[in-house]
Amino acid sequence: MIIRLLTTLGIALSFAMAAPQIARADAGDFIGGAVVGGVVGYAIGKDQQKKKSQSTTTRTYRSGIPSTSQGAQTQTALNYFGYNAGRVDGQVGGGTRAAIERYQASMGYPVNGYDFQPYQRDFLMQAYYWGTSGGQAATQLSGQPLLMAYRRQIQTGSALAVAPQAPAQATPVVTPQSDAPATNTAETTASSLPSLFSGGTTGPSLANRCSAVMLQTSTNGGYTTLSNMSDPNFALSEQFCLARSYAMARGEELMSDVQGLTPDQVAAQCDAYGETLAPQVVKLSLSSKAEAESQMREFALGTGLSPEDLAATSKVCLAIGYRQDNMDSALGSALMLVAMGEPAYGELIGHHLREGFGVQERRDLAMQWYDASLTALDAGSQAVFLPSQSDRPQLLRAAMTGAQ
Repeated sequence: MIIRLLTTLGIALSFAMAAPQIARADAGDFIGGAVVGGVVGYAIGKDQQKKKSQSTTTRTYRSGIPSTSQGAQTQTALNYFGYNAGRVDGQVGGGTRAAIERYQASMGYPVNGYDFQPYQRDFLMQAYYWGTSGGQAATQLSGQPLLMAYRRQIQTGSALAVAPQAPAQATPVVTPQSDAPATNTAETTASSLPSLFSGGTTGPSLANRCSAVMLQTSTNGGYTTLSNMSDPNFALSEQFCLARSYAMARGEELMSDVQGLTPDQVAAQCDAYGETLAPQVVKLSLSSKAEAESQMREFALGTGLSPEDLAATSKVCLAIGYRQDNMDSALGSALMLVAMGEPAYGELIGHHLREGFGVQERRDLAMQWYDASLTALDAGSQAVFLPSQSDRPQLLRAAMTGAQ
């Protein structure tokens, strides 16, 4: 696997320099050289190893954070905003719980380090993705003032600022940051800059939408459940953002195993991957599920690449697409995953079609994708979003039935 990576890496870097032109001219050559060679070569082996060891890495502490990648991501984000969770090791001990309590107190949440609610963590991670994708560079803030600036912008509905030249960072900052107070100058600068996550497609920002959803979830005191659901439309939006966060975390985990490419190079390749798949994305709002899936499968077969390579690449580019609000990359990757035999990802396509992110809003077609995804789960297909939440399919069905 390492030999394969080394032999393809030179090809990957050369393709990355001119990916958009090559993608338009020859999709098969582009995908095989740029994305699979550079991104997948190492990640696939790691992905398979993780699947084999999954049963031994699901230990959970009372806080609800697994002592593996999710715990490490939480510690990284806490450190990034100055809450000082200590060494990033994924083990949720006293230091991490104390950091969680400091975060909860500053956000006005109930303070209990043993009870870190999912909506609390999701908002923390949304803010972290924003900060590391340019929010910190744009506002010139760090630590807790940066987090508070993010919350203020979501609450007021103003644009989330990002510096145009700021590169996305896959390597997190883990050094606790200063708690220096925010300044009016920084806020003025933030409000004058372009909106965050302006990816390869135009249209409303899903990142902004999900941040607003997380705030409403916080106001509601937690996520919608079967027993307390009063707004089916909001419940579906909430589940959309949850699935997005889960996909981003999974992709970040895979991306951390990629060797030989910088984060910017990986992101550039995924941008071009999205451009290559853009015609397939357009068809989602024009074709039935069966037709769109069949066309993507035919396209994939034409590349001459294995389903495993295309699936692993798509998981990385799905995360990057969501992180940068590039809907062609995110939606194209989700469609590719369905075509390569992972039907649970079809839920994402249903959400996109329902809410009109990256495609024309088509709620009639959205139902086809929702139904197929849930039917596959009923038949034993592996759940890819919140697999530990056993009643999630029932919640989605109830929300679909009641939504307008």
